[in-house]
Amino acid sequence: MIFYPDKNLSIDEAMIGCQGRLSFRQYITNKSHKYGIKLYELTTYDGFILNILVYTGRGTLQDNNTSHAESVVKTLFTDYLEKGHTVYLDNFYTSVPLAEALFKEKTGCVGTLRENRREHLKDVVKKKLKKEK
Repeated sequence: MIFYPDKNLSIDEAMIGCQGRLSFRQYITNKSHKYGIKLYELTTYDGFILNILVYTGRGTLQDNNTSHAESVVKTLFTDYLEKGHTVYLDNFYTSVPLAEALFKEKTGCVGTLRENRREHLKDVVKKKLKKEK
């Protein structure tokens, strides 16, 4: 391998604008390209793309044991598990079960939790932080 990334990686989504006829074309209201091909990307902190997953609909990832977001993270991050990396995620991907699964794979996870997700522990979401003295 010629290039090996830094320990800190991130996962996010991107949209390639497309007005053509595709069975997996997506419509997302808050994107600059409202119609297009949705991509999930694993990137370095400076934007170098390491892995891409094209979203082609519900059958993109066939893992009934995990959520769609968790399947995306595990699929994109497969080559970087158990190597001491940390993945930075937005609140679409972050969950307590995912953090536990990545921890077992010797991989760090940083992200914000959505308060309304079913699988989140109430103690984690409602925890009051201590003020620094």
